[in-house]
Amino acid sequence: MSDTEPTIRAVRADEWRLWRDVRLRMLREEATHFGTRWEDASREPDERWQAWAEEAARGETRVLFAAEAGERWVGVVGAFLRVDPREAQLISMWVDPALRGQGLAERLIRAVAEWARSRGCDDVYLFVQEPNVRARQLYERAGFLPTGDRERVPRRRGFKALYRSPVAEL
Repeated sequence: MSDTEPTIRAVRADEWRLWRDVRLRMLREEATHFGTRWEDASREPDERWQAWAEEAARGETRVLFAAEAGERWVGVVGAFLRVDPREAQLISMWVDPALRGQGLAERLIRAVAEWARSRGCDDVYLFVQEPNVRARQLYERAGFLPTGDRERVPRRRGFKALYRSPVAEL
């Protein structure tokens, strides 16, 4: 791995395989941190991954960012516009375990905030699994606060908590 700081950039449509591979890795290695199950995501046809990456590359209603060190993706995050287009939702945050605690997640959050600001959003929301204390602490340090709303995690035990931050505070 390169000693240089990873670069944060928007994912291109032709990188759908990289997105798929990183997404499946994060779901396999850290299943309890995500609402989507590896068993479900691994069955998705290539066309679905391609469509996701193509729409994200356009950046109109959703986006994906990769943290790249050399040619390796060491972090990802996505976002989409919610039903109210003044609200964005941060999704699929992941940083390679070897690089955690070095500010990369905060940089990914700022990339989402900049995209949300460019889309005219006032607020960014996210869900975090309640047992994932480290992620909750990260989001709170970044400026997110729990809204008090929570949802049961589909097809699993436990709950996920909804967090919110004004875009201007990220």
